[in-house]
Order: sequence, then structure tokens, then C-alpha cells
Amino acid sequence: MPALLAPLVGFALGVLLAWLGRAEAPREDAATGKARGRVAALFGALVFAPACAYFVVFACDWALFYLVDERTVPSALLLVLLVVDAATVPAGFHAAHRVLRSGRYDAERLTLAMGAGPAGVALATVLAFMGRLSVDGSYHQVTERFGTRPVAGGPLGWAILWMGAMIVAGVVVAAQILAARPRPAVSPEAPGPAVKPQGPLLGRRRR
Repeated sequence: MPALLAPLVGFALGVLLAWLGRAEAPREDAATGKARGRVAALFGALVFAPACAYFVVFACDWALFYLVDERTVPSALLLVLLVVDAATVPAGFHAAHRVLRSGRYDAERLTLAMGAGPAGVALATVLAFMGRLSVDGSYHQVTERFGTRPVAGGPLGWAILWMGAMIVAGVVVAAQILAARPRPAVSPEAPGPAVKPQGPLLGRRRR
């Protein structure tokens, strides 16, 4: 995941998770809404952010579109960027979830537009920089055009496929959790099924 596009993609994924659970959003209570928000936050922190961190650590020049040398970028700035990546998923989820709970007649359409905007910008940027993103090398190798190798078929290409598959699998699991109907709470005062008293296991005692 290119580092400059990760916040856009993370926000779009958060919107997608909210939209997939749209059937339960209008009638859920506050506690259920917070629980669903935690699912989106866990996906962002445990799945999306680590997938983005891999490329920042092992292919930082590529993640930065070879626009700057990774050695000139402070590590603290990259760490802040990864925190932002993790936060954009729950941010997108809460923004879309609020729209879905508003009761508007066009809530679902507006939610799709909220996710399509950042996703469209990310896709357009990838297409614009496809020439650079298809090359694996260092900043100086790409800018001076020597010693580079294609991403496809190389370690970076396999890493892109693997991390992409992990993100898709995480979205599927999170969507299943968010789309599940919450179980109604059982009141302790509610009468349970009548239990028939049982006699002694060895029969009655003779008098």
C-alpha cells in the first residue's frame, strides 16, 4: 500500500464496513453502536495499519512514489503516518454510520458517495504513478534509471499480493461481525423453563 494513499483507502474501507452493516444501523442501541465501532478500530489497528507498515519499513521509497529519498524523511513522521492510517478506518466508519442512523431517505446513496470519493482519488493517483509503482528499486536507482527491476514477479510484487489478500480477508471477517444481529439480553428476572423435580436416583426408601 503506497503510504501517501493509505489514509484515503483506510477511510474508504471504514465507510465500506459501515455500509455492509447498514441493515442493523437504524435500530441498534448505543452500546451496540460502540461495539461495532470497536470492530472497525481493531481492523484498522491489527490489519490495515500493519499491512501499510510493511511497505514503509521494507520498501519505503516505493511507498513514497520515489518522490523523496526515504533517508531524508524523519522516522517520527512515518510513525505518525502509520497512526493516521489506523485511525482513518474507524473515522470513515463513524462518519458513514452516523449518516446511516440519521434516517435520511438517501442515506445509503450518500454513504456510497462518501467512500467512492477517496477511493476514486486513490485509484486515479495509482494510475497516474503506475510507471513508478511498477518498478522496484531505490530512490536514486529510479531517478537515475539504473539497476531497477519490475515489481511483478519479484519480492515486492508478492508482498503486494499477500498484504492485499490479508486486507480483503480482514474486511470479510469484520463485515460478518458487523452484519450479525446482536442477541437480545436475557433479563435475570425472566422466568426460565420449568424444571421437573427428580426423585432419588436409587428409588424411594422403604419405610
